[in-house]
Amino acid sequence: MKDTDYKILGKRLVPSLRMRKASYIRGAQSSNHNHENARFVFVLRGNFSEIYAGKKRECNPFTTIFRPPNEQHSEDYYGKGIICLSVDIQPDWLARLNQHDVNLRDSADFRGGSLPSLISKLALEFDTQDNISILAIEALMLEIAVEISRRENRILPKESVPHWLSNARDYIHAEFTQNPSIEEIAMAVNVHPVHLARVFRRQYKSTIADYIRFLRVDAAKKALASTDTSLADIALDTGFPDQSHFSKTFKRLMNTTPSKYRKLMRLR
Repeated sequence: MKDTDYKILGKRLVPSLRMRKASYIRGAQSSNHNHENARFVFVLRGNFSEIYAGKKRECNPFTTIFRPPNEQHSEDYYGKGIICLSVDIQPDWLARLNQHDVNLRDSADFRGGSLPSLISKLALEFDTQDNISILAIEALMLEIAVEISRRENRILPKESVPHWLSNARDYIHAEFTQNPSIEEIAMAVNVHPVHLARVFRRQYKSTIADYIRFLRVDAAKKALASTDTSLADIALDTGFPDQSHFSKTFKRLMNTTPSKYRKLMRLR
């Protein structure tokens, strides 16, 4: 990657963690390369794809990527306004986690749950240049590591996911703005609603209702960051019954209001 393809927006040194925030121009690409240490990458804005171990992952806002040491990978920054916060992890930090059975081993990417809120807080603390922010960053990184470790240990292996459950998830992604009922989703994949609800929660660590709320908030975040659409219209476009319901749900999941989130994204 050429020096003109990206811009360093800031750096922070935290014990055993080396942090860097950078923006990437649309169309930038990196050749296959690796990093000596393990690394977290948090996508703050924009979309890009990554090739690793013969696989491809799509990365969008609030995706968390974990790369083990020396993983070969390449990136295609095809989106607009891409900003990432990367954290280079020293071996002693991982070793301390392992002592408490928090194990980060395999390359993976994660979305949803508590991660969007944790990433938002981490980005704010990164920009806060005081001594207390170092403690906050350390605590947030530990929370993120624990959350990811729990997901890796609890989620079924990909090959164990029933085909009908994957279809149900795809149906939800296609219809989340239309307020689908559990009965409708179950009928679409030909399983009993109770069985669907139970297996979905076990696999995705979320009720179907909460999963739909997250999809709506995720769609709203993109609209807030990239358009001037009113909050009322964003609420309706993403499936919320009204602006009040949208604002309450957004604040509960993101720890900030839609207006403050839009302002934060425009300042980056």
